[in-house]
Formats: sequence, C-alpha cells, structure tokens
Amino acid sequence: MKKNLLFVLIFVFVVILNFGIQLNIPEEHIAVDAAGNKVYRIPVGEIEIGFKVIGEGDPLLLVTGLGCEMIHWPQTILDMLSNDYQLILMDNRGMGFSTDVDKPYSYELLSEDVVGFMDAIGLEKADMLGYSMGSIFIQYIMMHHPERVDRVILNATSYNTQGCLEDLQQNANAELPTEGPVKKQLDTVDFWQVEPAVFADMHNLVLLIHGTADNILSVANSEVLASYFENSWLIKFPGDDHYLIFEDPVEFAYCCLRFLEFGR
Repeated sequence: MKKNLLFVLIFVFVVILNFGIQLNIPEEHIAVDAAGNKVYRIPVGEIEIGFKVIGEGDPLLLVTGLGCEMIHWPQTILDMLSNDYQLILMDNRGMGFSTDVDKPYSYELLSEDVVGFMDAIGLEKADMLGYSMGSIFIQYIMMHHPERVDRVILNATSYNTQGCLEDLQQNANAELPTEGPVKKQLDTVDFWQVEPAVFADMHNLVLLIHGTADNILSVANSEVLASYFENSWLIKFPGDDHYLIFEDPVEFAYCCLRFLEFGR
C-alpha cells in the first residue's frame, strides 16, 4: 500500500513538472491563431481578457507593450521559449481579443488587469516577461503584489517615462492614433515615475535587456535599475533600438532561455 501511494505521488509530481500548472481555461475558445493555437477570453472585473497558452513546463507570463497585441510577439521567440515553458500570452485591455469600457487608462489600472487575469486563470505566481509598457506593468506588480512574481525579464523598460510621448511622436515606427485604446495608452505613457531604490530589497532574479540605440526609452533606464536589483543580469544589444525583439528574435530568446535555465 505504501509503495503504491509513493508511486502515485511520484507520478503526480512528474505530471506537474512535465505539463506545468493546471490553469482555469474556458471550455470554449473564441478563435484560432495562424499557428493553430486556441484563443480564449475570460472575465476580469469589468472587462474580458483574451489569452492563449502555448507549450508545457513552468509558466511564463508574457505582457506586451504599447500598441501591441499578443499576436505581435515574434513567432521565433514563442517557438524557442515554448519548448521549455508554458507560455501564457494576454492582450492588454482594449487590445486584440480583450474588451474595454469607457474610462481612461492608468499604469495602475492596466497593471491590476494583469493581476486580475492571473486570479481568473488560477495562476498564483509566475515568471514574467514584459516588453516596454508591459515591463512597467511588471515593475508595478513587483512593488504591489510581490508574492505573484518569480523570475523577471524586463525588455526596453524605464523607471521614469516623463517625455516618452514626445520621443514616441518623433521615433515611433508607425503613425500614432488619435482615438481608441492605443490613444488611451498614449495618454498615460508619460506618468510612470518610481525611485529605483524601491527595488533594492527585492530578491527576484531579474534580467534586463535593452538596445543601446533605443531612442524611446533610453538604455540608461536599465543600467540604473540593474544597479539596484540585488540579483540582476543586464544585457545590452549594441546598435539595436526599441524594437530589438523584432530585429534579433533568436538572440533575444537565447538570452531569456539562458537566464531562466540559470535561475532554476
């Protein structure tokens, strides 16, 4: 009897290792992406958030940036990371498959959407990868919900976004909209400012990746943050700008995998 019980416990442990966390996923999907992944939508407070899950293993939550949808993550990055991790991709409020309501945005609102989404799918804690504005949402979660965050990858991040809107107007790779959810993101973009010293007592493993030619959020932001995080890696891509995940997806994914492997 004891041997049988031991076998069952070992089997359950192996299943958890191989297939990741059992998430609360709706029975019906609402779409299928170009790669054949099912897209779901789940209620989160006053909105519904669209998401998809790719791969198996430890959960890695991907939070994208201003004007982006989960469909914009380079497929190369998803293919490489999903070999070892259960990727959980979400659309921010008003973007892609996520719904919206008639109210202005703020960093607090959009960051709390991420926490609410984690609650809705039953994800208590996760490694997180954030791009640009999404990386700032993760900073917020680290400050206000530290128990929800394990290892962290911050790409093209900032601790002070004052003046960012002007830089976007001059250097964005597309014309900025004058209405809709992206306009509401733009309305709040300048208003993130945090004293980097607040991160000094955090013990999370943190990887900061930044292009040295980023003319929207300067690489100096990641350099300063790296000096405060106790357990941080800083990788700078020479000559790459704010869109390095699209310019060098293979190298970016490799850096993420090496970091996550180190932190196991």
